[in-house]
Amino acid sequence: MSFSQLTRRAAIYSLALMFGAFPISVALANSLMFLSVVLGLLSFTGADVREFVARSWSNPVVRPALALVTLIVVASFWSPASWAEIAGYYKKYAKFLALPVFIYLLARREDRVHCWRAFGLAMLFTLISTWANVWLKLPWSRTMNQGFGVDHTVFKDHISQGIMMAFFVCLCAHWASKSASRLQALLCWGVATLGAISILFLSQGRTGYLSLLFSALVFALVALGGRLKALLGTVTVTAMLLVMVYAMSPQFQQRTDLALKEARTSSLKSVTSVGARVEVWRFMASKSTRTTVFGEGTASYPVLAQSYFKDPEFCSVVCPHPHNQFLLFYFELGLAGLALMFWFMLSIVRQAFEHRATHRALMLAFVVIMVISNMTHSSLWLSTESHFFIMVTALLMASASRPVSRPPPPPAPTPV
Repeated sequence: MSFSQLTRRAAIYSLALMFGAFPISVALANSLMFLSVVLGLLSFTGADVREFVARSWSNPVVRPALALVTLIVVASFWSPASWAEIAGYYKKYAKFLALPVFIYLLARREDRVHCWRAFGLAMLFTLISTWANVWLKLPWSRTMNQGFGVDHTVFKDHISQGIMMAFFVCLCAHWASKSASRLQALLCWGVATLGAISILFLSQGRTGYLSLLFSALVFALVALGGRLKALLGTVTVTAMLLVMVYAMSPQFQQRTDLALKEARTSSLKSVTSVGARVEVWRFMASKSTRTTVFGEGTASYPVLAQSYFKDPEFCSVVCPHPHNQFLLFYFELGLAGLALMFWFMLSIVRQAFEHRATHRALMLAFVVIMVISNMTHSSLWLSTESHFFIMVTALLMASASRPVSRPPPPPAPTPV
C-alpha cells in the first residue's frame, strides 16, 4: 500500500471514530477531526487535488458553506470586537472549511456505512445509559437523578442530547425500513421507541420535544409517499399521541406549561429559559443595526449585548450568544448571512429529492431538526451541536458528489 493510500485509509478510520466520539466527548472529537483533515490532505497527490476540487465544487452544499465562511471573515473588518474575540469565532465556524474534505473522504458507500454505525453505537450507548440512569448512578453520567419525572441527560446538555436522539429515532426508523429480516426491523423499531420515550419522559429539553415531534412527522409523511390518506392519518395519529404524551408525561406537561408562563412573565429582572429568549428578541428590535444587509460584524453580538443587559446574572445567560442561530447570523452578518444559511439548508433539501423515499425522509427530518435547533439555540456556534450538524451534513451529502470524468488512457500501440 502506497503512502497516499495508507494516509487516506487512516483519515477515513479517524473520521469514523469521530462519529462515535462527538456525541460523547468534544475534546476527543476535535482531536480526531483535526487528525482526519491532516491525514486527508497528506494523502493528496497532484491528480487527487484536481479531483478533490472538482468533486467538492460539484457538491451542492459546499458552495454555501464556503460563501458563509468568506462572509464571516470579511465581516470581521467592521466588527467592534477585538481580534482575539474574532479568532474565537473563526475556531467555532472552521468546521465549514473542513466540510469539503469530509465529503471527499466519504465518497465510498462502505466508508459512510462505518460512520453511520459508529454514530449509531454512540447514540445506542447514550440511550442505554439514559435508561440505566433511572435506577443506577453511572460514573460517566452528567446527571445523578434516579427515578422517573426528572432529567436523565448523560452526556453534554439536554438540548444536544435531545436533538441527536430525535435524529437517532428517525435513523432507526430508516434502518427498520431497509432491514433484511423481520427480527432486525423489530429491533430497530424497538430502539426507536425507547429513544422517543427517553426524550419525552426522561429529558427536560423542550427543543428535543419539538425536534422529535416534527422530524418524526416529516419522516412518516415522506416515507409514506405523501399521499392524502397517509397525510391525514399521520397528522391524526400524531395529534392523538401528542395529547396522550401531554397527559401521561409530567416532564412534558411541566416544561410546556412553564414555557408559556415564562413567555408571559419575561423581564430583565428574572432569568428564565423562555424569558431570556424573549428579552433577546426585544434587544434585537431595539438595536438598529448600521447595515441591515451585512450586519454589525463577526463576534459583535457579545460586545453589544453587554452594553444592553446590565444585570450580571442575566448577561451570563444571553450575552455569549442569543440562543438563536438565525438571529445571531442576522445580527452579525445581516441579511446576507441569513440568506447563506438558508441556501446551506435548502441545498440539503434539494438533494433529498434525488434519493428514494426513506433516504429522502431521513434527510428532510435532519433539516427539520436543524431548523428547530437553530431557532431555539445557536447550534452552529456551539461545539457539540455544530459537530452534529456539520458532520451529518457531510455524511448525507457525500453521495451527491459526482465522480470526475477522466479521459480514457490512450490505446496501446499495435505491435508490428
